[in-house]
Amino acid sequence: MDVVFRLINELRLVLVVVAAVCCVAFLFTGFAAWRDLRRAVFNLERSTIISNALSAWFKAVICAVIGAAIWIVTDDSSRPELRPSDNPLAAAPTPTLALEVPTPLPTADLSRLALAIAPPTSFVPETAPTSAVLAAALPTAVSVLPTLPPPPTNTPTPLPPPPPTQPPPQLQLPNIVVATATPTPVLIPLLPLPSPTPEPTAGETMIADCPYPAARITSPTAGETVSGVYVVRGTADFPGGVGRYKLEILRPNVPGWAFLWENYNAVKEGVLMPRFDASIFPPGIYTLRLMLIDGAGQETGIYCSVQIRIP
Repeated sequence: MDVVFRLINELRLVLVVVAAVCCVAFLFTGFAAWRDLRRAVFNLERSTIISNALSAWFKAVICAVIGAAIWIVTDDSSRPELRPSDNPLAAAPTPTLALEVPTPLPTADLSRLALAIAPPTSFVPETAPTSAVLAAALPTAVSVLPTLPPPPTNTPTPLPPPPPTQPPPQLQLPNIVVATATPTPVLIPLLPLPSPTPEPTAGETMIADCPYPAARITSPTAGETVSGVYVVRGTADFPGGVGRYKLEILRPNVPGWAFLWENYNAVKEGVLMPRFDASIFPPGIYTLRLMLIDGAGQETGIYCSVQIRIP
């Protein structure tokens, strides 16, 4: 639990700012919904807008309470255990570097050396002062002192530069001939072209299949040549008085019927399609079909089909 409180204390400012932003956003949403209340007309719409505004304001209050709680809980004065001095996540003190004091070099004791090299006292008269004896022995002692080498310095001796590296000998390869592959041509299968519709020979009649009196195409008739903009006439009487009819065309060597026109009004010996543009179709023999559809959108099976010629 202490780790959670310490983490919240570290992110105190961020959490409070997020709570404040959410509170302001919900307040703005509530006021915007309340402003739309003036344009509401129905009671259900007004109640929905009021509930949305109250919900947004309630969320704003919740965000404000959460932000205030985080600010109070993470207060350093109220929780001394969260102070930076006791916080394990606080920065560690910077260690101080202790500089080593160089050890002084030992100095030579010239007094002992002078006494060791001085002549025996039996050869010195008693009346000679001690200072005269030392003065006589000092040149000898200085001459006997060994010459000490100078103390080493800390200046590093520069290393000689490394000898240059010789590159490895290159291998002499024989001439290499790179063979390029010749791309293999891809054979694209050709789709068979549709065979043209055989033209009816002289004496061949084109039929009109209209077995029901409720569906009739009176113009054009079977075998009629249609060109330009044509008006299709006939009868389309819905069973029960409700439904629609549609006109379709069957193109040569193309499976399936193509949609041309539909109407929701019944027609009796009148215009079924005001503009049938035959110029958009290539020459050939076509089948024009009238189909009745009931009120549920299902085909009733009542139809009339007529074969026509487009030059």
